[in-house]
Amino acid sequence: MAAMDMSRLTPSDAVVALRSFERRFRALFADLEEGESPDDLARRPAADGWSAIEHVVAAARGIAGCGRALAAVQQSDDPQLDPADVQPAGQPRPNQPTGPVHERLAELGIEANLVADLGARTDAAAWERTGTLADGSGRPVTALHLLRTAVGCGVTHLRAAETVLTEVRA
Repeated sequence: MAAMDMSRLTPSDAVVALRSFERRFRALFADLEEGESPDDLARRPAADGWSAIEHVVAAARGIAGCGRALAAVQQSDDPQLDPADVQPAGQPRPNQPTGPVHERLAELGIEANLVADLGARTDAAAWERTGTLADGSGRPVTALHLLRTAVGCGVTHLRAAETVLTEVRA
């Protein structure tokens, strides 16, 4: 999935975007055909092998990881950040998630709202706080970058889930 340019996204806009993800993902499943089950639809794989429910779970996991890293940056001076939390695009595909799609959507909403709440409580000066990527590179990562990465992860998987659902409905 192509990364998106989030460099102009303000913290307040990021908070709004995060709070919208559960609703926006749910809307993908709103227009069902007669007799069509959201769970069946969500589990149908596209040509690339991904299903819509996998994108829901990947978005929730990626946003949660960014949230863990953001909390660490806000609570400690220069914490070591897990690369898996900072770079959600590099995470493995969540093969065959369990449970109904409505539960996975609720989890996505919970994770996105936790990060949104963290972002809403952050004062302007704290967005420049940094942690260090714990991959040997020593690369600093700002709090603002982490918030933007969470939004980017959600948007990327939202678009991908929409593409999957368009394909499997055809």
